[in-house]
Amino acid sequence: MGNFREHGVMLYLSKPLYVGFIRLQADKGLGRSYAGLLPFTEGMYRLGYISKEVYEEHIKKYSQQLVLDPPLTAERIHEKQILERKEIFFKRVLDQWDIHPQPSWRNKAFILAEEWKDRVPSAQLILDLHEKPVLKGEVNP
Repeated sequence: MGNFREHGVMLYLSKPLYVGFIRLQADKGLGRSYAGLLPFTEGMYRLGYISKEVYEEHIKKYSQQLVLDPPLTAERIHEKQILERKEIFFKRVLDQWDIHPQPSWRNKAFILAEEWKDRVPSAQLILDLHEKPVLKGEVNP
């Protein structure tokens, strides 16, 4: 079985079968492949070519609906844009960290990062820098 590969089968449907295929796809919310494989599996079982176990396994699989992400609302799009801008900002702060050893500059960064730590990954990275132990000769804000 190691060399077995799934085989593609192209089917040419009559107009009534194609309309039925489209209706099945829409009614059950299936993708094209599943909409084709569901009745195929049903037919193979009814004709006696596959076992009940194989039938049940495949019917369960091919009955799964497409998972569609709900469209983003204007509010969600705006929020996403803000988060993206904050991520860019905090990444720039991280890039400049070593050239700004001043406690006032770093404290501002910590205060801003604290506000965004739960929603912007790079903000948490800045807070992690605050937790690092002070090395000899290094100024810790």
